[in-house]
Amino acid sequence: MRKQTDIILVFLFFIACWIFFFGLYPYHLYYKEQITLCVLQPDFLQTYLQKPAFLTEICGDYLTQFFLWTGGGGSILTLTFLLTWSGLRIALARTGITRHTSLWALLPIIAEWGLSCHLEYPLSMSLGLLFSVWTFTLTTLSTSARTRGILHTIMLILLYCTIGAHFLAYALLAIAHECKHSNSALFPLFLLIISILIPIGGSYFYYLTPRQSYFYGLVSNYMLRQPFAFLLTEGFLLFSILPAFVSRLDRRWIAFPVILILSAATLSKTYNASEEKTLAFSSEAYFGHWDKVLQLNKDNVHPTYLSAYYTNLAYARQGKLCDELMQHYQPASYGLLLQINESTGYIYSMASPDALMECGDMAQAQHSAMLAMTFTPHQRSSRMMRRLAEIAIINEDYAVARKYLRMLSHTSLHRKWAEERLEIINSGQCDSIPYWIHKRRILPKQDTLFSANQWRASLTNLIENNPQNKVAADYLLCFHLLNKDLEHFKKDYDCYYYPTFGLLPPRLYQEALIACMDEKANPQEQLKHYRISAQVYKDCLEYLSIHEEAQGDGRALEKKFGKTYWFYYYYAQLKP
Repeated sequence: MRKQTDIILVFLFFIACWIFFFGLYPYHLYYKEQITLCVLQPDFLQTYLQKPAFLTEICGDYLTQFFLWTGGGGSILTLTFLLTWSGLRIALARTGITRHTSLWALLPIIAEWGLSCHLEYPLSMSLGLLFSVWTFTLTTLSTSARTRGILHTIMLILLYCTIGAHFLAYALLAIAHECKHSNSALFPLFLLIISILIPIGGSYFYYLTPRQSYFYGLVSNYMLRQPFAFLLTEGFLLFSILPAFVSRLDRRWIAFPVILILSAATLSKTYNASEEKTLAFSSEAYFGHWDKVLQLNKDNVHPTYLSAYYTNLAYARQGKLCDELMQHYQPASYGLLLQINESTGYIYSMASPDALMECGDMAQAQHSAMLAMTFTPHQRSSRMMRRLAEIAIINEDYAVARKYLRMLSHTSLHRKWAEERLEIINSGQCDSIPYWIHKRRILPKQDTLFSANQWRASLTNLIENNPQNKVAADYLLCFHLLNKDLEHFKKDYDCYYYPTFGLLPPRLYQEALIACMDEKANPQEQLKHYRISAQVYKDCLEYLSIHEEAQGDGRALEKKFGKTYWFYYYYAQLKP
């Protein structure tokens, strides 16, 4: 009866795990696929052999491809945890735990569950724990202490090379097992010493720093700058071994509360709802679900730069950027075009090419995509590889496009997408794809050199080469407005917008034009010249009247004019 109760609790635990990743945390798993790339070619696979954990990294990167499937990531992770738990159950029993091993075996799984909530904690780490546990169970089939000693030593070395940091889980289990079953007190100490020394030796063999050698395949400067966070799993594993040495702990009334407390504490520290929402915007845009992007923004109680960025981009694709600009959260121009530099994280870097491509600046988009690729933990990204291939096609650089597409054709998930485009290129039918045709029409006719993040130079170059590029014109003018730069707004409006699109200026531009009207010139002539409607002018007079009566108190204006540019100009705080 007691075992049945334990199994029911374990069953509920894994159901909760799957529901968590499927319903509450799917976009983190989608994004893990986007910052991973597994090309099934010998040259590419050989790169894994240059560092420890080559076996789990190959397996992990391959399986991570299927995180992009709905429910795929949650199912793969839950199955990995379930198999690890099955091995841990056997392993703990062999260390001497006779009661409630099913519950105690959950503790390391709790740690892996929490750590897997981090983008930089790859599936390969969880697979490392899985391989480590099952290797231990197989090794301890031997009843000979001498044979086990040889096997433990060999396995510790092999596991470090094949699974990386989580070889320490094997070391803990082996030490605990030999403390209970070995006749020599020195042998567990020997296992502890070589477990410490093996990564140091590995640092020379794999050209890693001694520090890096202990936590590989996690990468320095990622994992919230705390790569040794993986030791949480070893810590929880050590806790689960304690009942083998402290018999009083071998009780369900102890095990069950411990599991609940540690689960709640771990998940509360690792669950990041704000980041999940941010990744939802980025992923849905990547999938091409622009209506979903706008829906996400309606329900967004914690807006970020990236949520504003993709909302703006979604409206720009509909030709409504200037109409909707004041209707939602705007962090100045930081949510319009994303600045990329050496300190920019890969989440923002990977988003940056999207708006640039929409405007037609393929050179800057390519630059951003390549930077984003280098910013990811292992400098591999399926998402950026697809972007670079698409940019090369638009630029008619088919040799480069074929290079990227051939690499993607050797993946399991992106093969179909790549092969379709290779076929189009090889058949000479690129001019039949409307999206590519449109982008080629707005490409600059000549290259111009300017530094990254010089948005005005970039956008004006696009417009000068193609005055009909309304997306670029709107981005340019909205960029000035969000920065409250009315001087450049008026200058660029007169130069780039008015000659081509000035017959029907949107209300936003009308409001801004009124704000920067020349006080020395005839106001009626200016209103007529810029085709500012009588209603907008009337609203402006009312705004000024209320503003004067309220002595500048914005609360009196917010209800009726909170979505106008006048209110934004006078009351919005430009904070990066």
